[in-house]
Formats: sequence, C-alpha cells, structure tokens
Amino acid sequence: MLRPLTALFALLFCASMPAQDAAAPKPDAKAQLDAAQKLVKQLSPGIYDLNGIQINAATRELRIPCSILHQKLPIEYALCHETGEKVHETILETKVKPIQIQLALLLANYQPATLGILEKIDPKAERPYKAKDTEPKTPGANRLGIHVEWKDGDKTKNVPLSDFIQDIDKRKTPDDLDTWIFNGSIIDESGFAAEETGSIISTYVDRAAIINSAAKGNHRDDLWISMPANIPAEETKVTLIITPAK
Repeated sequence: MLRPLTALFALLFCASMPAQDAAAPKPDAKAQLDAAQKLVKQLSPGIYDLNGIQINAATRELRIPCSILHQKLPIEYALCHETGEKVHETILETKVKPIQIQLALLLANYQPATLGILEKIDPKAERPYKAKDTEPKTPGANRLGIHVEWKDGDKTKNVPLSDFIQDIDKRKTPDDLDTWIFNGSIIDESGFAAEETGSIISTYVDRAAIINSAAKGNHRDDLWISMPANIPAEETKVTLIITPAK
C-alpha cells in the first residue's frame, strides 16, 4: 500500500529543514501538500499516477518521464527540471515538478536521510555541508537504484543511470555509482529548495537536490562528465526508473 498522504506532512516539509533554518519563514506546506494530493490517481489495483509519475505500490517502483537534454558535457547533475538553474550541466530533464517527485518517493515508502552521501569522503577533507547526517528510521530506506529505459527501434533498452556518467580522471564509470541517496531537498527561506533550483538528481553534493550520488569524489564539481557513447540522441524520450537499492 502507499503511505497515507496525511502522514507525509512532517516528512515532506519538516524533516528536510536544517536546524539553522528553523526560524526562517516557512512556505505554505499544507497548501502544497493538498495540491499534490489532488493529482494522485489510481490507474489500476496497486498502480498510481502523480502528474506523469507512475507508482507501483507493491514493488515501490517509480517511473518518471524524462528526455535527453545533453549527450556530451561536464555535469554536476543527472536530472533537473526543464526550467532549472543547472540545465546546462545535466544529462536529463523532466517536466515533472521536483516537489511531486519527492512526494512520490515518500508515497512509495522511501525515507529521506543524508546518511551515506559523505561515507567515502576523506575524513580530513572539508565537508560540503556542516549539518550532522540524518538516518532513515528503516535502515537503507534512503538508498535507491536508478535505471533509464527507452525505445531503440523495436527494442527496449534499460541501463543503470551510472552508464551515462564517467569519472574524468579515469574515463570510466565508477563501480560505486550504482547506489543513490534520497536525502530530500531542504526547506529554506525561499521554500522547498528543489522547486527553486530545479535540482533533482545530483552527482556533485547538493543538499538542495532531492537525490545525491554516494560515489567517492562526489564532493568535487570537476570530476563528472557524461558518457556520450552510452546516451541516446538528444530529445529522446526516456523513462527514469527508481527502485530500492539492491
């Protein structure tokens, strides 16, 4: 079953607020949640739609419509909203609003927490953010597997999102890029940060993004580039598929 929408208020709008921002003006979270709730429709038993996101309640699989924006470029993001600030540094874009993606993750019983994002950073290195890492109530509930699916003629291709990304130093996809962290975007004085920035899946540590890479070197903004040979043509319609990490 999907998690009841009424139980998501604290997770969606309070758990993502850093302690230092507790006194900042808050957005009208109730109105945002109510608006998103009205978009959830049941398509068939156990299958729901949230503005184009398909949610499978039994498997917890999310399917998000996207398209290829860039094949060849240095990147900081794997997915941004089409109007996002970083569309010049992303492979994929989507018309789906970031807040709806975060809500869909919560409905499918994923739990936002930052634990895992910095687990491979050198202890002597400066942390990209100062806040203490948070843990999901259920161990591993913030860890995701992400694939990309598209039609290639009569064939359907399905590959890990990591196949689209390479390390500029080694010119290959790191083995540890298969697991992603659902940290949940922060809420600051401007509101739900991902809605403001359009940042959804980040390869370079960004607490405003909804999902972050857990790979070694994720604190570097100059490490990641796309893998053009593995990416379909620009403007190709693809489906981003999120499942629990294995």
